[in-house]
Amino acid sequence: MYRLKRFEAGFLLLIYMSLAGCTSLSTQWSENFALTTYGTKANHPALNDGNLETIAAVVPRNERIFTLKFPEAKSVRKIVIHNGNLFRFKVDYWDNDAFAWKTIYSVRQRRDIGAHRAQATYVLDRLNFKTSMLRINVSRTVDDDVIPKLVREPGDRVLTRRMDVNGVYYYRVMNPAWAQIREIEVYQLAKK
Repeated sequence: MYRLKRFEAGFLLLIYMSLAGCTSLSTQWSENFALTTYGTKANHPALNDGNLETIAAVVPRNERIFTLKFPEAKSVRKIVIHNGNLFRFKVDYWDNDAFAWKTIYSVRQRRDIGAHRAQATYVLDRLNFKTSMLRINVSRTVDDDVIPKLVREPGDRVLTRRMDVNGVYYYRVMNPAWAQIREIEVYQLAKK
């Protein structure tokens, strides 16, 4: 009987410690230092204005890039991307020591995501790097068209070369659309 009560008390203590520990172990994030109010510059003003109703858009070319430049090198632990129409893209950071871009995340979205055209939000957490610049390099959007062409022109982004039923070869060429992001947020761990 005495042994059972000691076991019950130990079990209750364990439950209490785990519940109390859950609240103390939650991650506390800093303010979103990607905002223009913290001195961060973007290649489009709507990319980091803090308003999800505005849309940052990059002109339809084969290379579509969104960039953020911080006033000084920052420790990055979490990135939130509020998507507009991105389908395939990479998130890169500038490595100040190696003087090179390094990819931290690549996205190739599923086509069947329900009623939405594109996944609304991407949360990249558990990151741990220091950088002064971030970029999102877009290779496809959900609005891009693929058109067939018999003759390839300079500057065309050829996806594949195929043969039709008559034995004639043609190129499947991407006709790029505007790449759109609603907002980007960047966080580091909160200072205690």
